[in-house]
Amino acid sequence: MGRGRVEMKRIENKINRQVTFSKRRAGLLKKAHEISILCDAEVSLIVFSHKGKLFEYSSESCMEKVLEHYERYSYAEKQLKVPDSHVNAQTNWSM
Repeated sequence: MGRGRVEMKRIENKINRQVTFSKRRAGLLKKAHEISILCDAEVSLIVFSHKGKLFEYSSESCMEKVLEHYERYSYAEKQLKVPDSHVNAQTNWSM
């Protein structure tokens, strides 16, 4: 017999909410690790609790390396989507 579907709404009971957060956080970190190993993917995960405590996972040796990669990628994407008016559109396609 399977489990029932969980209604997606805030858990009002503080203790239950904290237990659920801890269990799901552990599961999420485990899944991030699994996808990085199985698919040879570069994975980073950042989670802040409601009290501001940081939990992180990175498949690389340091989170900064992955964040730099993300920043370079997102900057290049923005440049392709919003070309400057004085820059030739042909230049953007060559990126």
